[in-house]
Amino acid sequence: MTTIFTRSLLTAFTTLLAAGLAPAPAQAQTVTPIGTIQGPGTQATPGTYTIEGVVTAVYAGLNPAGFYVQNDAATADGDPATSDALFVVQASPSVAIGNRVRISGAVQESASTPSFNQAVLTGPTITVLAASSPLPAFTVLNNATFTVATAEPFEAMRVQFAAPVTVTNVATVKSRGELSISPLGLVYQPTQLVDPNDDPASGTSSTGTTNVPAVLAYQAANANRTLLLDDGRTTLNPLPIPYLDATTQTVRVGSTVASLRGILGYGNSQWRVQPLPGPDAPAVTTVRPPVPTFGPIDVKMASFNVLNYFNGDGAGGGFPTSRGALTLADFQRQRSKILTALVQMNADAVGLIEIENDGTVANSALQDIVNGLNQTMGAGTYAFVNDGGSTRQPNNSDLIRCAIIYKPAALTPFGPALLSTVTGVFERPPLAQLFITNRAAPADTFALIVNHFKSKASGSGANADQGDGQGASNLRRKTQTAALAQFISGTVRPAGTRYVVSVGDYNANYEEDPMDILRAAGLVVSGTPTSASYVFNGQSGSLDHAVITPNLLGHAAVEKWHINAAEPEFLEYSNAGAATDITSPFRSSDHDPILIGLNFRSVVTAATPATTAARFQVFPNPAPGALNFHLTSPNAQPLTLEILSALGQPVLVLHGGAEVLQNELSRRTAALAPGTYLVRLSGGDFRQVQRVVKE
Repeated sequence: MTTIFTRSLLTAFTTLLAAGLAPAPAQAQTVTPIGTIQGPGTQATPGTYTIEGVVTAVYAGLNPAGFYVQNDAATADGDPATSDALFVVQASPSVAIGNRVRISGAVQESASTPSFNQAVLTGPTITVLAASSPLPAFTVLNNATFTVATAEPFEAMRVQFAAPVTVTNVATVKSRGELSISPLGLVYQPTQLVDPNDDPASGTSSTGTTNVPAVLAYQAANANRTLLLDDGRTTLNPLPIPYLDATTQTVRVGSTVASLRGILGYGNSQWRVQPLPGPDAPAVTTVRPPVPTFGPIDVKMASFNVLNYFNGDGAGGGFPTSRGALTLADFQRQRSKILTALVQMNADAVGLIEIENDGTVANSALQDIVNGLNQTMGAGTYAFVNDGGSTRQPNNSDLIRCAIIYKPAALTPFGPALLSTVTGVFERPPLAQLFITNRAAPADTFALIVNHFKSKASGSGANADQGDGQGASNLRRKTQTAALAQFISGTVRPAGTRYVVSVGDYNANYEEDPMDILRAAGLVVSGTPTSASYVFNGQSGSLDHAVITPNLLGHAAVEKWHINAAEPEFLEYSNAGAATDITSPFRSSDHDPILIGLNFRSVVTAATPATTAARFQVFPNPAPGALNFHLTSPNAQPLTLEILSALGQPVLVLHGGAEVLQNELSRRTAALAPGTYLVRLSGGDFRQVQRVVKE
């Protein structure tokens, strides 16, 4: 009997081998801590394993579908450099969150399916050891130190950010259910804060590339601080769209998630937080800003990109147009949103950008906007500045142009419109108008100039993208800027004013060459680097600016109304169609409008809405000045003072006693660009943190 039994076993084993079904190697019968499989490197160790752990999340809608399993503290390998979790591939997940399971299968991590560079266990054989087990604790991620480059030890684990994370891009929330997020606030275009040829950025050089490495380093830091908040699905155009505010049906760049919890997964070459159900689900806070208001002012102006406002033939036909709306119904939706925004801004003069270049006749786009405003606000409320072209703007080679509308009750044009006549420089020449104030006593005169420089999208030869962060056609924009400076000094100011406000779309971020050319000409680029008007590739920047003559410092307050750039494109009339909210100004365009308040006799300030967090202002502090701190050190102990940019990158680090730091501060902060900074002061057993604004 013994001999027969042994031979039967041998026969069975031989049969299994022939069928390719040999028993699993011995290691598969040994329970291996997941951290041992994940290892401290970037890839898990391939092989066949048996693991035990707790199911932490189930995603039937992912591709591949499956679930995450994680060791608890008792069964983990205890090495903080290794992840304690894995994704288990299972087409129709058969487990539930909280199950304690034993799973045997093959682990892989490669660029091919089903891994896609995430460690996965495939072909699972699953045994449920317990229906309900305590879930592993969340691993808390420090917002200040987390980067995607250091995310590997947390792959597939339950994580929680220690502080709120900020939404930085909403471009794919409708199509893929994803939001780009950053643990350190908004992500800015590098050239919004870093000058390609000046270090410190307060310089006014507009040639050279000495600081381009800093621009590229800032770009790399942006990528290293950005990940995705996913929706647990790979469905295209998921419904309902996740993360929208229940009331406004939007989510914005700048929205926040407090104490974000989820599974730190990886896919499509990006780290992503997969959401958890129930009380651990992400709660996105979205707040839309009210119209900025000012203290006592003599005149209020605005600059508004009207998103290729083309009204067909002006009589209900002529659609589709060369730009803008494709149908009359679409145009009516666009028109309603544009007019709503203009009515709420209620400015005395508005510089319009991207309006159809079809003259000033009765059926023109410009006349159409004025008609719409007057129908809503009362006959004669607005009029337009006649640029001298009944059917087309002079010296304009484009389909769109700059225009100015104004309130005759508030302002009286002083002299004719002024249009730059230099040839071969502008696609869309700057348009200027001098005005006399009707409400101020005594009356005063100022000039409003509207600009729209060459875009960053194209250029060849010397106008090709130079890889310095400024995009294509920077040379052309520099030429246009020099011509604008000459237009201001040689034409506009001699026409009879000492005050000039030059607004519009300069297609240049705050620290780029065109803005430095204006600074070098003695003009002031108002605002701060952290005041953005446009979002491109998930990075906020300001292509739109209000540039003023120095004599308006203290007499001009400039605020952007963030109604467009932060909002998702699916709300735009051309995408929303019949679902467009025609009563809302939000996403009426892709650029944010700028509002400017002027008071010629006293200091004017922006009135901070009650819902806006208070900012600590540092005074006295003109742009070239130092940050004015007074430091004291308990028991004369050594101090460390750090100044970080709005993105969280170190700008200045000082060590020493209070007296030494105080002296160094006065010298070292004088060259810092205007903007928002985080100041940390620490020493011994104390630590102080203050957010400050350099103006």
